Amino acid sequence: MKKLKIACILNFIIALLVLFGVLFMFLNITFMGDNNILSISGRELFKFFTVDSNMFMGVIAFIFGIYELKIIKNKEKEIPHLFYSLKLMATVSVTLTFLVTALFLVPTLKYPWYELYKNSNLFFHLLVPVLSIINFTVYERSDTLDIKDVLLSAVPVIFYSSFYTANVLSHVGEENVLTEYDFYGFLRGGLKTLPLVMLLIFTGTYAISLSLVYFHHKETKKRRKVV
Repeated sequence: MKKLKIACILNFIIALLVLFGVLFMFLNITFMGDNNILSISGRELFKFFTVDSNMFMGVIAFIFGIYELKIIKNKEKEIPHLFYSLKLMATVSVTLTFLVTALFLVPTLKYPWYELYKNSNLFFHLLVPVLSIINFTVYERSDTLDIKDVLLSAVPVIFYSSFYTANVLSHVGEENVLTEYDFYGFLRGGLKTLPLVMLLIFTGTYAISLSLVYFHHKETKKRRKVV
């Protein structure tokens, strides 16, 4: 019950961080100095997978928090499998955001590393992903996740990458394609790198999903043995 309470608290914290992050970016509110790197005000902020994945995580975390609160109060017995499947999707998505930022964007964008963790991006690139990973693998418990859920966990990435790639390809030949449409810089090496980029993204996505499910189940089995 102690870990369930911690999971509940963490889910509400994650939901609040996402809400603050979206509002701050939408309204162009800064609290760590000016920062225009992967940050934009108004409705255009939704073009970033970072924002979309964090919003998805925030909604699912809030739903989980409500369910867990009801379980603590003995008003519910368990969280439906569908929501665990969606929680895996969301956690995979924000973990991918975290890793792409740390392993790709920080080394290639040629800015001081901390510029990618300022203002709303402090929530989106670091706090929400790390708390989500910890919550899913350490505090939340379910042994119902299987290979179907792992396969489905890439759905948000597939949808977004399809939109992103189509948008870039439809503007090839125009000026400022890299900055306006390939804003993550995945194709700065040219279109010939597209197959490799897609392979790395999808391989990485499934590696993340399998790892999260492995540690999630490992913690679940450990807690069942204690009980």
